[in-house]
Amino acid sequence: MKFLKIALGLALFGSHHVNCVAVPTGAESVPVCKQIGVRKEVRSLTATEWQAYNNAVAAAYNDKWIDWFGFYHSVVADTVHGSSQFLVFHRHFINSYESILQRYNPNVMVPYWNMMIDFQNPDKSAVLGAKYLGGNGVGADGCVTSGVAGAWSLVYPKTHCLSRTYNNGTTINPWYSPEYVTSLLQRSETYADLRAGVENSVHGAVHLGLNGDMSTMHSPSDPVFFLHHVNIDRLYAQWQAVKPATRTFMYDGVDAKNAPVKINDFIVGTSTPVYQVMRLGYGNMCYTYDTIKAANGDASALVKRQPHKCIKRPNPATQQIIKQLPPKVLAQFYPSFAKGPGHPLENEMVAISPLQPMAADACAADFKAPPPNENMRGKMPFPSGLPDDWIKMQGSSVAEVRALEKAAYDMVEALNKANYLSPYMV
Repeated sequence: MKFLKIALGLALFGSHHVNCVAVPTGAESVPVCKQIGVRKEVRSLTATEWQAYNNAVAAAYNDKWIDWFGFYHSVVADTVHGSSQFLVFHRHFINSYESILQRYNPNVMVPYWNMMIDFQNPDKSAVLGAKYLGGNGVGADGCVTSGVAGAWSLVYPKTHCLSRTYNNGTTINPWYSPEYVTSLLQRSETYADLRAGVENSVHGAVHLGLNGDMSTMHSPSDPVFFLHHVNIDRLYAQWQAVKPATRTFMYDGVDAKNAPVKINDFIVGTSTPVYQVMRLGYGNMCYTYDTIKAANGDASALVKRQPHKCIKRPNPATQQIIKQLPPKVLAQFYPSFAKGPGHPLENEMVAISPLQPMAADACAADFKAPPPNENMRGKMPFPSGLPDDWIKMQGSSVAEVRALEKAAYDMVEALNKANYLSPYMV
């Protein structure tokens, strides 16, 4: 993946946007990046881009970096989950991993997996296919034998194969849908709202769906971890970019000791203040996402994808479907849509099909997504709940998580009662 080079003077956004963001003390001295890398959805990578990423991951594995990231995450896990550190810590953590990969290939960027579009049947996703991240493990230990990590042997916390054991045997229980994440982005008014909502829905569902190493605190041992957490960081960046003046440096909630957090707190395990990772395009955060031209700047301008014929995004028709819900449902779950067109970065109703072939496989011809299955109208599945032991391991409140899950179930029930047919139900 080539870097998108941006002149220092232009940075990620013009002076108008810089001036409207309240910059906390210390952040004004964080330098602007000289070049910006673009993280893309994994299904939009070319064969060359995917192979470059695959090669860099293999090199990092051979040099034991994968074991190191699993070890480090497990050491700090108790203080970076179930608290406001969750989003900022993992932004820093992912960036550190990406920096290691760039030692092997400076053009590599970690892609994200928009697994929400695969929510109905996650195990059928092309991303969990043999050519990419591999699928379910086999044998008594659930050893992964295909994909980028096929036949990996890890040494932390003890010598073992990379393990996945899907939570429904040979299949994975439903995850959270694009409709739910769109609702979450629109309803989250504070950083603390977004953190709790994301961590205890999309985040936990994917970890527990794949199970095996992904259900442990050394979960970075599984290469899915980074594509998953890059997607979470993308959602965070988009949420910031919707209202950059107030959200760029918004940091509220509590830490692992239940004490109020501050913008100049250090990211756990580092000497890096939180404010240093909150504005993309500054300091070491020299990246943006393909969904936004500048994560904390001109958020209304979407980056155009490379001209892969099989990717068309965004699709206004797909995005309009959700807006046809009854006014009361819109007001309760989609407040931005209820008031108007809504912001494009808080709308995850994108035009990627769950059956979308990888660009590395099928960009030579047009791809037409199959129409949604009419038999699934009014039958959107409920996402899997998180078990008590997982919630406690993450340092979260069982009562808080159950309340968040109830809100998600209420949304699904309301959509089903409205006879809604998700374009992702096939």
